[in-house]
Amino acid sequence: MMETLAVENPATVACQTTSIIKADGVSLSFADIKALEDVSIDVRQSEVVTIVGPSGAGKSTFLRCLNLLTRPDRGHIAIEGKLIFNDTLTLNKRDLRDVRRKLGMVFQRFHLFPHLTALENVTLAMLDAGIATRDEAVETATRLLDRVGLLKRALSPAPRLSGGEQQRVAIARALAMKPKALLFDEPTSALDPEASREVLSVMKELAQQGTTMVVVTHEMKFALNVSDRILFMEGGKAIESGASEDMFYRAKSPRARAFFAQALDHMET
Repeated sequence: MMETLAVENPATVACQTTSIIKADGVSLSFADIKALEDVSIDVRQSEVVTIVGPSGAGKSTFLRCLNLLTRPDRGHIAIEGKLIFNDTLTLNKRDLRDVRRKLGMVFQRFHLFPHLTALENVTLAMLDAGIATRDEAVETATRLLDRVGLLKRALSPAPRLSGGEQQRVAIARALAMKPKALLFDEPTSALDPEASREVLSVMKELAQQGTTMVVVTHEMKFALNVSDRILFMEGGKAIESGASEDMFYRAKSPRARAFFAQALDHMET
């Protein structure tokens, strides 16, 4: 009797295997200081990958290299299989804009225009990029502000928003560009605990909706409970990577084991 083989849904297989961001051997030095040394990452569609490690590990520098806000010295970076960086490749300004449009960036600071409302801050990005008419931009911005829980604050000037609200506007602005992935650079580091919870709640919802995300963070509960995989860095190097629970409870390298053991102790107190 012939054995019946289970066949996976092709869409599921594609989701698991499609690389949105692939970086190999990314290295960067400032004078005699090695900021990054042979760091690699492979982020697949709908994955949430967190980058953690002690301060000064090179996490934010590596994140900025992924969309070429910081240009590495060597290595390879590809977005959806298209090479955007190697040792000799130089993109023109138009191609560079396209790269950054594909990877929406949410910074530690919100970088909103203070003279504009929340709605205007979101619509401006689309209008400047020429990807929507004004009516389309307003419609999209309204929907996205509702998505991050800020529809009632749409007409509020940016300075009148709390830090958490401003960061959620920044997330809506990044989503407005319809990126292939979102890059978060310690998005809660400038926020109080209540505002941090609001932002992390939005990020968790985005993850549940299948948004591809790379997150540099010190929020270890988020790293454990929301991320699919974790990259642990120290001293500009990728020390170890793996599934979130494996990294927290079964890390292989002594340094990673010590780091996650301390994180677990802190989470329990």
